[in-house]
Amino acid sequence: MTPLFSISGTVIKGSQLGRKLGYPTANLDLPDASRFYHLTGVYAATVVLEEEIYPGMANIGFRPTLDQLSFTVEVNIFDFNKDIYGQEITIRFLERIRDEIRFTSMEELVTQMAKDETEIRKILSLALKPNTDSQ
Repeated sequence: MTPLFSISGTVIKGSQLGRKLGYPTANLDLPDASRFYHLTGVYAATVVLEEEIYPGMANIGFRPTLDQLSFTVEVNIFDFNKDIYGQEITIRFLERIRDEIRFTSMEELVTQMAKDETEIRKILSLALKPNTDSQ
């Protein structure tokens, strides 16, 4: 699957909220983040780190549920538990699944994130499946 677009950057420490919610994220340091404002939403994504490719779900936006309205590009790398602060990664955005939504509670946000993860894992299982038709 060809990415819609890619964003590269250095992983920085965020607020650690994703970790508390069960969805730790790698946050990118983007000095000129405003050029990504028009891309807000939740995406099926892959992450390139040290020549390896990992599946994940990414968010671009202002995190309206948190009332902070700080802009972030962040990715939850599925089944991944390594310290990658300070490392360069590339997030390849494969499919946009929804807009950012303001939820009334953190519980509602976590419930939606679980639904997003299920949908994205299905998308990625098809997108990353080796092509065996050409044999």
